[in-house]
Amino acid sequence: MKLNKLFVALMVVALPLGFTACGGDDNDDNGSYEFPEAPNKAKAATYTFSSQETPIQSVSFGEGNSAIIEMEGVDGVEYIIGTYTEKDGTYTVTSPDGQTYQFKVSVNGSSYDVQITVGQEQVTVTAKKTTATASGADLLLCDWKPFRTKINLTKVIENGRKVEKPGTLTKEWDGANFEVIKTWAEDQGCDIDEDLEGYVLQKVAFFGTYKFSAAFANKKSYAATWKTTSAWKDNGADLQFTWEDEKSKENDFIKDGKARVKIYTSGAYEGECWLTLISSIDDKDDKWNVEVNFRLIRF
Repeated sequence: MKLNKLFVALMVVALPLGFTACGGDDNDDNGSYEFPEAPNKAKAATYTFSSQETPIQSVSFGEGNSAIIEMEGVDGVEYIIGTYTEKDGTYTVTSPDGQTYQFKVSVNGSSYDVQITVGQEQVTVTAKKTTATASGADLLLCDWKPFRTKINLTKVIENGRKVEKPGTLTKEWDGANFEVIKTWAEDQGCDIDEDLEGYVLQKVAFFGTYKFSAAFANKKSYAATWKTTSAWKDNGADLQFTWEDEKSKENDFIKDGKARVKIYTSGAYEGECWLTLISSIDDKDDKWNVEVNFRLIRF
């Protein structure tokens, strides 16, 4: 009798645990996170202008609400990363400093007429339109914000000699602050020259027209084009970035342009996009391999 009572008591305690475990297993194995459709998927395109009447050479509208304006500046080509809205064929791009650019698009046979308004100046130019061709990357094409960052730092050459048994130093933070990452790397002995003060990553955007943008808290931004260097498999692929602006080319963490991306639709990381930038840093006679992993969620 006492044994039976003990058995019943153990079952009462164990059953809830059993149900909880089964429920968790089902979620991990069979759950599938459904990403919301990108809000501006139907509007995403790049418009390229051939006219010399405007310094603006092209404008790209992303599947999220990010836009990239390419324009001729005093010191060469400049890139303005902003956000956009669209109403009745008029796209309004707002830059980080509050400047607005309007693009009113209308079809003209096989090309497009675009009325560009910047402040009090207005000009109408002919444009070539390019739409999304990033096959297999549908889930990637949107705006993302970082919430965790991890760095793996490995010394492979020391004083001109190969390190026989290189060890990897690892650190992880909330958010994505390049200045904090730089300070930590330098504390490990890896010197980085460029000033990254204020470079707190706020948003990145992948465009179906193979554009990429990164916006920072200090109102600075990076622009790039991207391509896959491996086939898409399980919502992941190897990437190659070509950085367009000079500041991004100076950033040791990203200058090589190599990257991996993985989007999780189930399991512990469902709903996340992991973007890992892969580079090497030459520090006098020393050389370091660096991987910076950004855990991103949809904006």
